[in-house]
Amino acid sequence: MNRLFRLTLALVAPVLLAGVSSPVLAAGTPAGTTISNQATVNFADGNGNPLTALSNIVTTTVSQVASITVDPDNSSTATPGDVVYYAHRVTNGGNGDDTIDLTAVSSNGWSTALYADNDASGTFTPGDTLLTDTDGDTIVDSGLLTRDAFINILAQVTVPAGTVSGVVDTTTVTGTSTFNVGVFDTALDTTTISAPNLSVVKSVLPAGPQPPSTVLTYTIVVTNNGAGNATVVILTDPVPANTTYVPGSITLGGVGKTDIGLDDEADFNATTAGAVTVAIGTLVPGASATVTFQVTID
Repeated sequence: MNRLFRLTLALVAPVLLAGVSSPVLAAGTPAGTTISNQATVNFADGNGNPLTALSNIVTTTVSQVASITVDPDNSSTATPGDVVYYAHRVTNGGNGDDTIDLTAVSSNGWSTALYADNDASGTFTPGDTLLTDTDGDTIVDSGLLTRDAFINILAQVTVPAGTVSGVVDTTTVTGTSTFNVGVFDTALDTTTISAPNLSVVKSVLPAGPQPPSTVLTYTIVVTNNGAGNATVVILTDPVPANTTYVPGSITLGGVGKTDIGLDDEADFNATTAGAVTVAIGTLVPGASATVTFQVTID
């Protein structure tokens, strides 16, 4: 007797992908999730009776995967002595809870600090607070972040006084997973210094050896060769020994000035004893100011 044997196999197997390179998938499949499946075989015996056989249940547990993002890169200009703040968002893109260690390192060794941007304004405000070490590993961190959670932070960079114009600093802000220290991301904050740089060139006419009673005319040219404004520029030039100042001989930019203090930009023997003083004011980048005065050789 011929027997009819029919076999149907139904098997549903989920596809599980995990890894640092797949943060979106990792965030969509929480760590600890159990994936299970079981095969079913449908068949019939020789009399056509339907029968079913089940396989054992196979389970897979989703493991935790770390993924960190620190965005964005920033850039700005600053003057010596400035304190600059750069806004960043630090995100836990992994599929489990993580605490992200945070550092900010200046390429020039400038002072840095990290703040929680509590109002998410992107600027430093009184309510923003210094980040602390919440997990006891001696590194300031984000605090515990659930999957897909983020924290807004501010990187503070202090430009030292006296920094030369044109200097460029790159501060690297790094976020590192404490679950897997091999997973990290960085953002770069670039600060370019725009500072004044004054040159002072002095000349005298007539040049060369001169006899007593000769009137000497001194010309001083002050030029801002830097990239930032020079403010409150004041020139002081003592009248040399063995000479006598010629009253009313000061000029600024070709305009005559008095010798009396406080009535215009210049004076003699008022602000500084025995000296010509000229308040030039502000010199923008590339600007010059010319001051002249005269003395007579005793």
